[in-house]
Amino acid sequence: MKITMRTTVVFSLLLMMATSGVSTSPGALADRVKCGTCKALGAVVKGVVKLTGSSMLMRSKAYRLCSVVPVARSVCEGYIDSWAEPLTYIVQNSKLSSAEVCAIYIDACPRPSLDIDATLYLRKDPTPAEIKIRDYLYPSPATRGLTVLHIADLHLDSLYREGADNSCSEVLCCRADNGFPTNASRRAGRWGDYTRCDSPYKLVESMVQHTAKQHPDVAYIMWTGDNAPHDDWRTSREEVLSSTSSITALLQRYFPGIPVLPVIGNHDSAPINSFPPKEVWNAGFSSAWLYSMLANMWKPWLPPNAAATLENYGYYSLLVRPGFRVIVINTNVAYKLNFWVLMTARGDPSHQLRWLTEELRAAYLTGEKCHIVGHISPADRDILPAWSHMYYKIIKNYRTTVRGEFFSHTHVDEIHLSKDDNDEAFAVTYVAPSLSPWKNVNPGYKVYTVDGSRGAQSTWEVTEVARWTVNLQEANKLAGNSPRWYQQFKASEEYGLASLSPQNWSSAVQSMLIKDHLFTKYYRNLSGRAVVQASCDAECRQEIICNVLTSDQSSQSQCQRARATYQQAVREGRANPRAVVSASQPTPWF
Repeated sequence: MKITMRTTVVFSLLLMMATSGVSTSPGALADRVKCGTCKALGAVVKGVVKLTGSSMLMRSKAYRLCSVVPVARSVCEGYIDSWAEPLTYIVQNSKLSSAEVCAIYIDACPRPSLDIDATLYLRKDPTPAEIKIRDYLYPSPATRGLTVLHIADLHLDSLYREGADNSCSEVLCCRADNGFPTNASRRAGRWGDYTRCDSPYKLVESMVQHTAKQHPDVAYIMWTGDNAPHDDWRTSREEVLSSTSSITALLQRYFPGIPVLPVIGNHDSAPINSFPPKEVWNAGFSSAWLYSMLANMWKPWLPPNAAATLENYGYYSLLVRPGFRVIVINTNVAYKLNFWVLMTARGDPSHQLRWLTEELRAAYLTGEKCHIVGHISPADRDILPAWSHMYYKIIKNYRTTVRGEFFSHTHVDEIHLSKDDNDEAFAVTYVAPSLSPWKNVNPGYKVYTVDGSRGAQSTWEVTEVARWTVNLQEANKLAGNSPRWYQQFKASEEYGLASLSPQNWSSAVQSMLIKDHLFTKYYRNLSGRAVVQASCDAECRQEIICNVLTSDQSSQSQCQRARATYQQAVREGRANPRAVVSASQPTPWF
């Protein structure tokens, strides 16, 4: 999960040396650093850093920023300390111009064409007949299939303390060193807290215990990363590995013999978001410690070839069943807050996109169907647009081979739709909710039914999606050794889908844009119907639908089309621009 203040603090390292004499009030920095200013100052920063080569100079100048951002000074300085040395190296060696750097981080800047130098092994585009056959054969929700569990963003905080301050001045609260206030509203709950707090161990254990008991027929588990807490300013290798090891042990204990497909999240490194390219591993910046430790930790779940690929690159592929393959990708390498992208934006780090097309081409030629799994969706707005476009291009080309995409990271329960030039939906991406209630969400997980029990007739399509949730407000009020988990909804019933095909999802999303009752369901389900969820007006509604429809971050055409459709509906009286969706009420959970 990304933090706006973290983005401001760390990215401003690049600008701080040149702005140290500018008078700035709290909260105004982001408004003042407009595109032209960014380009001018960026050039100065790059020149000074290349001339001096001093991370200490960058650190000392950046410390001055800590007096103008509304966050505890220890947090601000922690972010700076963790990234000052890597950023100094990046600025010295990046081939990007200041204009290109600013375009990555500031929406107001025009995006230059950053073509990726990648070799893709694409098939001949699917014929209309191939596409129609897939649509025609898409199975209904009644089809019996495999049960697949998806857990994500557990953010285990071993220092969480019930009763600790949930509204401290730091980015992460609910720890003993935040104090224990007498005001009941500021005291951390037993099972977690909606504010800036992560998952206590007892919440993580209760979820694993519950899922093992509730879903004894689970075929395999997708565990899509972010295991460490949000104390990003002081994240250590020891903390990251400890959190991951604890969760690994729980899954092995409660799901013996069940395949688990683990994914590396952006919080699963130290410093947070840091995934240096292999080209700099010999320069003192490396992910080798992380990949090798995780490959060894997860060996019981992975065949040797998958473990070897994970150890080298952070991604892997494995055959789950005959005719069915899962490909796990490492999208952290294209995440904007992984500042190493300033060195790799024109390339294909670890040749991952090439490898992905090699895997998909081999699957296509042998008749295998594939699911793609990762942490950050390539449709996320914080993925490099050029990388997002290349991924979109690959999925479009292999649209009859790829039968599902599964990610997390945002902490909310959402989908993305991929559409072609004819406005026809061809893929659905499912984004899982977080277990961590950080912030303002109910803990949750997803269960998919996958058409994989019919032998050669199996399509490996997703036929049903169920969301399971804990009402955190109620759980913290009730006595007991475990919170109560509930199936919040099934997608086919909640949204009136005859099947979960891309076309049916597309029709539902178009209805959400206009019809209040359907959008209200989707909006409230984002947070697991948390009672603290903010209200959503017409602009918020359009932004959410834009997020669903924008799977290629290099283009806003689908968003523009959706906004035009909404405005037309308003003019015709079919949509109410004054409609506001409020937070759901705490009913009925029993």
